[in-house]
Amino acid sequence: MADPNPWFRVYPPEIRDHTEFDQNVGPKRMPPRNSRPIAYFMLIFTMDLMKKFVLETNRYARNFITRNQHNISNKSRVHDWHKKGKLRLIEFKAFVAVILNMGLIKKATISEYWNRKHSSQSTPWFRKVFTRNRFQLLLKFLHLVDYRKIAPRNSPSYDPTAKFKPIVDHFNLKAKKHYSPSQNLSIDESLIGTKSRTVLRQYIPTKHAKFGVKLWMLTEAVTGYCFHFNVYKGKRYDPTPAGELQGSYVVISLLRAACLLNKWYHVFCDSFFTSLSLAKRLLNLHTYTTGTVRSNRPYQTLSNRLS
Repeated sequence: MADPNPWFRVYPPEIRDHTEFDQNVGPKRMPPRNSRPIAYFMLIFTMDLMKKFVLETNRYARNFITRNQHNISNKSRVHDWHKKGKLRLIEFKAFVAVILNMGLIKKATISEYWNRKHSSQSTPWFRKVFTRNRFQLLLKFLHLVDYRKIAPRNSPSYDPTAKFKPIVDHFNLKAKKHYSPSQNLSIDESLIGTKSRTVLRQYIPTKHAKFGVKLWMLTEAVTGYCFHFNVYKGKRYDPTPAGELQGSYVVISLLRAACLLNKWYHVFCDSFFTSLSLAKRLLNLHTYTTGTVRSNRPYQTLSNRLS
């Protein structure tokens, strides 16, 4: 009797190179054992970075006050800048401490951290570190790059990430310096929620915040350690090369920037990034990939897929 179902699935043979994954995995250039937590914090948020913040903040404050000295009202808190003096390194460290504690002690507004009216809601530590006016002045003047070197918005060389790009580059550099990821990696998009009006703001309905600044993230799959990330600038300032899918372009760009190609890493991603052309391209670059695919994504013939 003939087989009523003669069809069966044919899987392409798995191509494996004789070269195995042989990277040294784990932390690198760590402080001595039993070091204080601040020592690990300083691995990323280095002294050089803090000095750069102090230098550029003082430069911006000085130039802002000079340019607007005739337009500043007598009641403006800007006058407190001269009374307290320029920002010092020890004061900037205190500023970072306040920002971190605001993430732990959440209140409705910044002014609530200096609230004296209700003892049940009072947090005296913030008042001991800064006056409210001084803290808000630091927020106003905080800079990392020389504002005079930032191209205006109508300039062809305008970069919407220019004000914070140095800190992104700094983090990516330090993340690679102090850790080597295991073989399994993950690439996905993330969203930093914001209500501000900026060309960087994107809409992603699947995210909790929905509106925000989108990041392309390359992380270690097991620990979630962020090894490299890029800020998406939008179609106008961050276009995808002609003839290439955006997801494929992002994957290749992240892996190349992180120097992880040709080392037999294994990348996991969702259907936005996955395509047959990406899998072939990564395999040629000695990198494995696993991901779901979309039914409407263009594919080649079966014979080409199995070749």
